Amino acid sequence: MGGAVSLFGAKKKRAVTPDYTGLQIQTASSALPVAIIYGTNRAAPNLIWHDGFQTHAQRSKTSGGKGGGQKATVTGYTYSTWLMLGIGEGPIQGIGTIWNGQASAAYPAYGLSLVSGTTPQEPWAPAMARYGDAALAYPGTAYAASPDFDLGSSASIPQLAFEVRGRLVGSSSSADDADPAAMLVDFLTNAQYGVGFPAASLDARTILGSPGDGSYQTACAALGLALSPVLADQETANSILTRWLLLTNAAPVWSGGLLKIVPYGDLPVTGGTVAGGTVTFQPNVTPVYELTDDDFLHAEDEDPVRLTRSDPHGIPNLQRIECSDRGHAYAATTVEARDQSAIERFGLKAGASVTAREICALPVAGLVAQLLLQRALYIRNTYTFRLSWEYCLLEPMDIVTLTDPGLGLARTPVRIREIEEDEEGLLTVVAEEFPGGVATATLYPVTGSAGRSINRDVAAAPVNPPVIFEPPPELTGGEAQVWIAASGGSGGVADPNWGGANVWISRDGVSYAEIGTITAPARHGVLTAPLPMPAGPNPDTASTLAVDLGCSAGVLTGGTLADAQAAVTLALVDRELVAYASATLTGPNAYALTTLMRGLYGSAPAPHAAGAPFARLDDAVFKYVLPAAYVGVPLSLKLQSFNVFGGALQDLATCVATTYTPLGSGRMGPVAEALAAGNPVDLGIASQTAAQADDLGLASDPYPTFIDLGLASS
Repeated sequence: MGGAVSLFGAKKKRAVTPDYTGLQIQTASSALPVAIIYGTNRAAPNLIWHDGFQTHAQRSKTSGGKGGGQKATVTGYTYSTWLMLGIGEGPIQGIGTIWNGQASAAYPAYGLSLVSGTTPQEPWAPAMARYGDAALAYPGTAYAASPDFDLGSSASIPQLAFEVRGRLVGSSSSADDADPAAMLVDFLTNAQYGVGFPAASLDARTILGSPGDGSYQTACAALGLALSPVLADQETANSILTRWLLLTNAAPVWSGGLLKIVPYGDLPVTGGTVAGGTVTFQPNVTPVYELTDDDFLHAEDEDPVRLTRSDPHGIPNLQRIECSDRGHAYAATTVEARDQSAIERFGLKAGASVTAREICALPVAGLVAQLLLQRALYIRNTYTFRLSWEYCLLEPMDIVTLTDPGLGLARTPVRIREIEEDEEGLLTVVAEEFPGGVATATLYPVTGSAGRSINRDVAAAPVNPPVIFEPPPELTGGEAQVWIAASGGSGGVADPNWGGANVWISRDGVSYAEIGTITAPARHGVLTAPLPMPAGPNPDTASTLAVDLGCSAGVLTGGTLADAQAAVTLALVDRELVAYASATLTGPNAYALTTLMRGLYGSAPAPHAAGAPFARLDDAVFKYVLPAAYVGVPLSLKLQSFNVFGGALQDLATCVATTYTPLGSGRMGPVAEALAAGNPVDLGIASQTAAQADDLGLASDPYPTFIDLGLASS
């Protein structure tokens, strides 16, 4: 019922209250292992402490009504908190990029500071001062902390991830990844988080070496193999080591109480280093024994050497590696190697995909895929034979030659894979064929399949020098307005990430008030050639208006003569208003505009020099209704850029102020409005006090208004 409203008054608006009184934690992660991060990779932190939840009211100013001033109204709330985010075992070298949902920024960002994780380690100083009883040192654990982490309008922590420069960053072939040999030794022997393997049981000669030898470290350096694993989940050490050795083309050997790591590499390889030098891997492929039928133990009805050969129709000829692409925010990317000849002969046979997120360089993933494919394709023969105890010094990965007339073997090299000793001391040996060059491949460029990741916090460029002018009354409805054509960019090149700008105004150049928002770049630029004075009446068909809109990436389209006559294609050149019929593209964002209508809306036709400002007047131009008190007052304008997602707002203090003094060109007083409409106006007698008055402006105003008062004889 309508009467109920007037009787009891309008319904009051419900007060806006906070939705949360504390941090909202979706899952508990107290049982997660502390991550071990080698090299440089993306890792998700784990919340280890929080306190000091804060609520912040968001207010907007509204009119008080009935002549009152403005009052602040609470429109919503944002939240912040103290927190610590555990990263992993320390000390780490630093943090690169921080991903916050779909946004990213380089460290330091989002109010986070890094505690590297040394042992010993002091408690975080701000927490010690504010929450002394709860401030723990967390020795040996790297973490990021903030005393005022912005949660936005939600009280939950966003999806955060860090680009962590962890332990052992940098190898001879990579500035970002870790040396697999040093990484393996640290993982086995580190007193803080290692497996507990005794360092004395590592064969340093085969694991750590120097350029020119056949060690595991030299092989990785020469081939360019480097890894950046993030060990954040529960996994057996055996599984981790097996995967690392698979990816680095090597095998473990336990012999004589020592752990050896022997590369499969079978050819000398020389690779470049980050420092600009070279390192050469020289494999030891000299056979240690030449075995013949006299050396094999076998029964009379048994072959000395038993051969097993794999079916070529079942061998994979396509190998895929799932790795992390450092160039695309460590997105999961699949790299593959294929043998086209085998595919054409036997059909496409894809092998089991290998997940290797510790590989962050696509060329390394391509090399690993190629090595795995070559081993699967070209090592097809397996030999089994028995030897006496006198060959007890043989070890897996040793090279021997086999001579067996029954199999057509004549000093054929093979690589020992397994040796098993029975109760009588007899040795059963399993060996694989050893074709030269199969265990070596070349590092080559690889293009990933991952698309470009979107950063919602990408910084927008500051605005280009804007075009500011006051249009004539015909374009403003008789009120004074200031129009601003603006875009973002630098060096004359438009920024594709520029989404708009907040417009701020000041009368003293110190205190600024926001008056509106530009939501799209205007199409503006400069003249690339002089525009002469028109030789006759409109249309001007003799002149060409040449413009370059590169700074705003503007695109112009032509029209018809009727469009130009109706000012559909209205534009500003200096202070002259023109329209055009034809627009011909002459270069990137460069146009030749012809069939011109000159001096529109009372503007004076004039010649214009090259470099004069040009702006297409459309809905992208910001329009501000000018208060009467601002006419004739020097004003300072600042345009505060933001990106296409509405984020990464530019610091207002860094915005360049533009000074402009408005003339009030677009306004018409009551007398002028009545006369322009053709209405009679009684101005009274000269001896009487003026009943109506108009400020008709200055003779120098750029857009004078002409009123036809008719003829004296009318």
